[in-house]
Parts: sequence; C-alpha cells; structure tokens
Amino acid sequence: MKQVTVLSLFLLIFHSGFSQNSKKAPIVDVQAILFNISEPTFADHLVMVYPINSKKRSVNEFINKKISDCSQKGGGMVVLTEGDYFCKGPIVLQSNVNLHLEEGAHVIFSQDSQDYLPVVFVRWEGTEAYNYSPFIYANNAENIAITGKGVIDGNALSENSFREWRSKQKPDQNKIREMGRDGVPVKERVFGEGHFLRPQLIHLVNCRNILLEDIMVTNGAFWLIQPTYCNNITIRGITVESRFINNDGVDIDSDSNILIENCLFNTGDDFVAIKSGRDQDAWRVNKPSKNIVIRNCRSENCLHGISFGSEISGGAENVYAENLQFGKIREYGLQFKSNKDRGGYIRNIVLNGIRIDTVNTCISFTNQYHSYSGGNSPTTFENIRIENLICNVSEEKAISIIGLPEMPITNVELKNITINNAGGTSAITNVKNMDWDNVNF
Repeated sequence: MKQVTVLSLFLLIFHSGFSQNSKKAPIVDVQAILFNISEPTFADHLVMVYPINSKKRSVNEFINKKISDCSQKGGGMVVLTEGDYFCKGPIVLQSNVNLHLEEGAHVIFSQDSQDYLPVVFVRWEGTEAYNYSPFIYANNAENIAITGKGVIDGNALSENSFREWRSKQKPDQNKIREMGRDGVPVKERVFGEGHFLRPQLIHLVNCRNILLEDIMVTNGAFWLIQPTYCNNITIRGITVESRFINNDGVDIDSDSNILIENCLFNTGDDFVAIKSGRDQDAWRVNKPSKNIVIRNCRSENCLHGISFGSEISGGAENVYAENLQFGKIREYGLQFKSNKDRGGYIRNIVLNGIRIDTVNTCISFTNQYHSYSGGNSPTTFENIRIENLICNVSEEKAISIIGLPEMPITNVELKNITINNAGGTSAITNVKNMDWDNVNF
C-alpha cells in the first residue's frame, strides 16, 4: 500500500484539475429524502390462502381472485400460509393489498411462455414495449406490498427455463432498441409470442406507496425486482439469492423517493443498479431516478457492487449510500457507466462507509461503456463524493476514472480511501476539479 501524494497523482492524472483537503458542502440532503418516504398502511382485513397439495395444479388465478376481491373491499392482507404455490402465470398486485408470505410459503412459477400471455406494458432494458407478463406484476396501483418470510422462486434452475432465452434474444433485443431510437409508437412495439425477451420476476410500473419487506427472491431468469416510474418505495430486510447473468438485486428504474435498507443481495450481476432508460426512448419519457437512500446492506458475492447505468438516459440524482459491506465482487465495486449514445446525467451522489474484501477494480467511471452505436450524446458525471472506503484487495487496479475530452467528469471528491493491495496502475483521465483527502493505495 502506498499513500497517493500530490507528486504521484500528477503522474497518474491527465487533463485534470486537482486539489487536496478542500471542504465542500453536503451535496445530498438525506433527511429531506427520508422525510418524503413513508410505508403504505392497510385495512385490518385478512384473507387466508392455503396451499394445494400438488405442484401440478396452478393457484395463481385463485390468488389473483383473492387479491382482486380484497382490493375491491377496501384492501387488507392476503396471506399465503406455509406450503408450495405453483403458478402457471403471473400474480397481479392491486391497490391497497399486502401480499404476505408466511415463513415456509414457497411461490414458484412455470416456465411455459404461454402462461404469461396476453402481453402487458413493460420497460425492457430501458425501452417501453409490450411483452410477456412479469411473474409478479402491477401497473397503476397504490398502497401495495409484498412481505413476510416466504420465498418467491423464478424457477430458472429448471430445464427449458426462460434463462435459456438469453442466447436467442439478440434479434429482438436489437429490434426493441431500434424501435426506441426511431420513435415507433409504444403500442406497436409488441413482442410476446414468437419472440425471446425474458420476462422480469417482479415488475411494478407506475405505482406509488410500495413496501417490499423480509421476503427471499431467488432463481430469476432476468431482472429480479424492477420498480419503474414508481414513487415512495421502501425495500427492507429482503434477501436475494440469484446468481445468473442479468440478476441484479434491485433495478431502480426512473423512480423517486426510495429507501433500501438491511438487505442481503447475492447476485449474478449488480448488487443494486440505478437506471433511468435507454437513449431516445428515455429522453421522450424524461423521468430520472432520484432521491434514493441505500444503507446497511451487504453482499457475500456479486458481479458488480452499486452501479449507475448504463441505461441512464433519463438521469440519476440525489443518491446517498452508506454502510455497504461486500465480500467478493467479481468485477467493479463502485461503478458509474454510460456511453455517448445515452445522454442524461449522474449527479449529486454520496457513497459513504463502503467495505470490500476482494474486487477486480474498486472504483470505476467510464463514458465509453459497451454497445455504443455511434451517437454523440455523452452523459454528464458531476458532484460525486466517495468517502470512508476500505478495500482489502483490488486485483486489477484501485481506481479507473476515464472521462471524455469533450465531456470531462466533473467535481469528484475522494476522502478517506484505503485500498490495502492493488494489482495495477490506476488510470484517471479527463477529470475536472478532483479533490483528494487521505487516499491510500
């Protein structure tokens, strides 16, 4: 380990402004964010659901009927008692209902694509379209929750699961992106039967007043928990155990006023990803992800730690994360990623009190992320503070902050950073106004 000094920094940093020990005012008002976040409340009405003693018989329609009846009667709690619940199709949440999974309740979903028709409105990798229904879905609902100690199982370990569609999705993936770029009306962007865009596990769209608490989410084929265009979200005490590619713990997608706390995310992809849509389609929608607090969460194993992007075209701002603990991160620890197609911005970010055992690259910024298709709209990165970080081993390099000559990364503060063992030389280019205080690697 070596202490980074002014002299050694000039050997590392090019086209960058630099200062040490400067003091800045807080750039995220955490208390103001928390003031605007509250949990939904529910009527004292209980609806009990008991398991059927055969996994071959589907219960999702029965559960949906109980949810609908409960909602129409003013709401309450629909309780799945201990046992197995096999669903040949989606569970659809409705307003004023808390779907509660008692300990020992195990909800598992079929892998027959016909069970998830007709198509519904979704946002798929940042572009709006109509696709197979997510396994748990809500649209334009308020005061909704999924709680309890039960398990929501996407069943992606099974043979012929949706997970296998990833190898077939490229034509449809290219098509949906093309439709977004070209402004094709959303109602004409119909996928579903004959196409291979994997459905999300939990996808909540245009909802408000949401609580996810204590549940376990496992074995997803695609994105696991994706609130989109939602407001006032609390995610507390949940466990995610899903190690396949594209399995992020939570994908915040153009949402506002979010608290994520006391969670365990062991994932095949990002720990938590903050997104806001892809390219021209997200510019049309124009909804950032903003006012987010993430605290007291951990991961034993994930591909990336907390990440911003790459679908960030609507912007991300006012994010505060503290006391995050990571075991092994296989690639990037704190990742800010975009490219010149995206536009948008990442600004007013504070990451405080991060602990990492082993990672490939600890801190990474890039405006040259993959899948670039020739655009000329780089993302703005500005007002980002990382402080009180301790990393044991950063195998490749400690820090990689790579801006663009035409769009430097601006106003970055690193304070109290200790990386005990770093494999390679850090790279910092095209950064404007960078403050360092007690940085050691």
